Parts: sequence; C-alpha cells; structure tokens
Amino acid sequence: MPKNSRRHRLPHERSPLKTVAFVLGAILLCAGVLAGFWLLSKMGPQDVDYSVINESPEVSEELAQMQAESLDLEAKFEEIIILRLPTAADIQLLKQALDVQRELASSFPSAGDEAIERLELLDKRYQEVASREHAELSEQLEKDARELADAGELEEARTLFLKAVREQQIVNENYPLSSKHEPARVARLQREAQFLVAEPLFQRSVALEAEADGFIQEENWPEAERTLEQARALQDQLNREHRGSKQSDIARHERLKIKLVGIQSGQEYVEIKEMSELGDARRVAGQHMEAASLYDEAARLQRTLNKNYPDSPYSSSDRVADFLRKSETSASYQLGREIEANNDKLESLLGERRVREAIELIVDLRRDIQQMQETYPRSSLNDEDMQIKVRYLNLVQNDIEFIQNRFYALMLPVPDSESVSMLSTEVPQGLYAIIMGTNPSRNLGDANPVDSVSWIEAKRFCERISWIVGKPVRLPTENEFRAALGRLRYVVLEDHVWSTSNSGGIAQPVGKKEPFATGFFDLLGNVSEWLESVNRFESEDALHIGGHAQDRLEAIFTVPLRDSPRGERNRMTGFRIVAELGSE
Repeated sequence: MPKNSRRHRLPHERSPLKTVAFVLGAILLCAGVLAGFWLLSKMGPQDVDYSVINESPEVSEELAQMQAESLDLEAKFEEIIILRLPTAADIQLLKQALDVQRELASSFPSAGDEAIERLELLDKRYQEVASREHAELSEQLEKDARELADAGELEEARTLFLKAVREQQIVNENYPLSSKHEPARVARLQREAQFLVAEPLFQRSVALEAEADGFIQEENWPEAERTLEQARALQDQLNREHRGSKQSDIARHERLKIKLVGIQSGQEYVEIKEMSELGDARRVAGQHMEAASLYDEAARLQRTLNKNYPDSPYSSSDRVADFLRKSETSASYQLGREIEANNDKLESLLGERRVREAIELIVDLRRDIQQMQETYPRSSLNDEDMQIKVRYLNLVQNDIEFIQNRFYALMLPVPDSESVSMLSTEVPQGLYAIIMGTNPSRNLGDANPVDSVSWIEAKRFCERISWIVGKPVRLPTENEFRAALGRLRYVVLEDHVWSTSNSGGIAQPVGKKEPFATGFFDLLGNVSEWLESVNRFESEDALHIGGHAQDRLEAIFTVPLRDSPRGERNRMTGFRIVAELGSE
C-alpha cells in the first residue's frame, strides 16, 4: 500500500482527539459534583465555639446616663416630700423623671422588662400626685356648694357644683391611673347641679297647679286655664332641659294637659250641668215635657263636648245616655202613669173575678206597653216585670176563668188565720201544666201531685198564679202548715196518709185519702212539700215538710222537716200554695 494512502477505520474504532475530549469531560464532571457537596456542607449547621461568647454585653454609656438621670430626679422628689407638701414645680421633677424613663424605654429596647416596669410605676405615681390638687379642689367645691344649697343660695351653689365638675373632669381626662379617677362622680355632680335648677321650677309648677285647682273649685275658668297653662309649660321645660332628673315627669305633663283640656271644657260642662239641674226642677214641678226638652239639650251639649274634648274629664258617653234616659222618662210620664194605673185596675178586676173586663184591659195594657217600648226605649218607666206579666196574661187569657174557678174551689182557710187560705190538696200536675206550660214530673198523671219541681220553680208558679187571681200567692210557712194539719192525737194515719206501707213507693193521685179534720188532704205522706223561706238567706237551703210515699208511717207521724238546695229536683218533693184572700 502506498505511504500516503489512508486506511479506512472500522465503525468501532475511535480517533485519538475524541478520546482526549471524553476524558477531560469526565474529570470536570467529578470536580463539579465535589464542589456542590462542599457548598452544601457550608450552608448547613455549623459548630459553635461557646468559649468565645460574651455573656454580659456592655451597657452603652448613653443608656447608663439616662438611667442615672431618671433615678436622680425621682430621688430629689423623694427628698422634697419628706420635708413638705410638693409644689407644682416639685411635681415637675417627677414628671421629668417619667419623661426620661419613657425615652429610655422607647430608645433602648435592650433595657428589658425592668425598665418598662419602672416606667409604669413612675407614671402611676406621677398621675396620683399631679391629680391630687384638682381632686381636693373638686371635693372642697362640692362641700361649699352643699352649704350654699342648704342656705337657699341655689344659683351660687349650682355654680360651685359646675366648677367641681370641671375639676373632676380634669382628673378623669388627664390622670386615668389616679385613684381619684371617678367618671361616676362627674355624673352625680351634674345631676345635683341640675337639681338646683330643676327643683325651683318643679315647685313653682306644683304651686301653680294647686292654685289652678282652687280656681276650678270656684269655677273661675279663665284664671284656672291661665295658671294651669303656666304649670304645664314649666313641666314641659323640665322634661326638655332636665331629662334624667327626678323633676322630669312625662306622666305629670300628660296629666296636666288633660286637666287643662278639662278646664277648657269646664265652661261647657257648667252649661250642661245648669241645663240638667233646670230639667230636674221642671220635672219636680210636674212640667214633664219641658223637662224632656231640657234633658235633650243637655244631651246635645254633652255630645259636642265629647267630640271637641275627648280627653276631658267631663267627657262622658254615660252622661249622654243618662240625659236621654231622663228625657224619655219625662216625655213618657203620662203614658207611664196610665200603664201603672191600668195595671192596678187589672189586678183589682182579677181579684174581683171580673175576668171579661180584665181581658179587655190586658189587651189595652199590652198595646200601651208596646208603645212605651218602641217610642221610649230608654225610659225608666219601662217595667220589665210588668211587661212579662202582661205578656203572660195575654198568652193565657182564655184559661184565666177556668184557672180561677179551680183555684177558688180548692182553697180552704187556714185555722186561726183571718185572711190566709191554703190549697186543700198538693198542686196537681194538670193545674201546674196549665199555668207553667210544662210538667217536670216523673210520675206522670194530671191528678198526681207535681213532683221533681225545685223550690225556685214552685215560687215561679206562685208568682204566675198570683197574676191570674189578682191576689198575693206564696208557699206556706211552717206555722201555717202545722195549723192546717191540726192535732194528730187519736188520728189513724193509715186513713189519711200514703206511706211506704200502702203507696208502692210512688205518689198517688191527690185527694184520694180521707182529709184531716181541717179539711186538707195529703198534708202528710205522698210528696214532701216546699215551705216559704222565713229568716233564711237566698244562699241557704230551703225546707220541705210532711214526709212522702217512701217514708215509713212511724217517720211520717213525726212530721219530718227536711232541707234541700233550692234548685234541687226530687220525685218525692212537691208543694201546695197559700193565698191572702181576705174574708172570701
């Protein structure tokens, strides 16, 4: 092969230059890794040589000088207060010590907690000493103000109270660490100063109100209005300018306002009163229509007052109603007298058993009563009891003659009594049903005695039958019952009495047994009979007497007297009636 010819390298063969470059690169890479580890070791924790640390750093010369200055100023102040009370100039020494200590604590944080603690103590001590003069002056001013107030020098006292307030405010605002710091004292002193202004105003207002009351009694309305308006204005001033004081009273201001309205309406009330009194005089004189007109006018004036002065003490809807009642009573006087007279006549006709004339009068009475109700509904002459009576008689008018005939047929005079008669039998159910329109009995039968009837219902029966016969009708008294019974010696009770031995335990028809010697039937046994309550309160029980069909004969012989509630219904209790018929 020629010398200058090149041999072609195989693919796996490398040139010398590339080999050198590869080796240099590997060396540089290793050097970089080692350098990185060295840097990381320098950035990590380091060993400390504690032997070279200074445990007590030196205090700077400036800090030491300030500490000494503050202590020296405080020491000078201490020397002074041992000898005498400090002056304002002396207190400035303590203030200078405080200022130096404050500058020290703020400029040298390294001074530590001890410097801050001393600063706080100096500050508190300085405020205590500096506030003493103002506090003592405030207390002295308060004392002097009280003495002036006790002497009646209220304005001068108020001035001193306000000066005491200002001194206390200086303490509160400038010396919050002082023991004399008292925000509540400022409020108290202000109230006392306010009181010295408010109290005279309040007393003047009270005096004016009392003066106005005197004018009201005299019915001197202009003067009463003038003085009461002044009293109200003063109270209004107190409420606006002295809120929080005890003299401030919204309720009193409202009361004075209402009283003032009353005075303003007082003159109208006087006119109303005079009108009413004139109406009373006309009524007494028998001039009823004139009285009615006067009462109407009084009602009109009262309505006007109510509308114009709704808060007036003289405003009253009840008074309007009263005037209208008086007006209608006066206007209906003649009609009312006619109704009353016809009622008396009706009672007389029924008592004389002139039934046809009575029925005609009942119709007239009913018409007049209806007219009274419709035309004069407020009239005091509207008698509700009379209305019920006439309405009832009109309802039963066709039965009046029958009831009267049966009533008189059954009545017998009570022995030893001149005017009292008693029903010879117990009230039968037939008679009770006609008069009351109902029958409460459980042992039914027209001829049987009414039973299961309360004392109250028996009294209502008496009232209705008295309307029909025109005579007073009531229940018998115990004495009247025993007088009708008579003596029981030698009386064979079986012949006169229904008892448990012969009744089967139920009441029998009235009048079937033999009458007693006085002519009365069934006074004993059958049903026990209600008595009139004499000397007993309405809340007390009522008595019934005579025994009943479920009593043994031996018990009936004793004439048993029992009491029960007035509203109680018992099937063994009935009644009979007595009437004051006179000599009939």
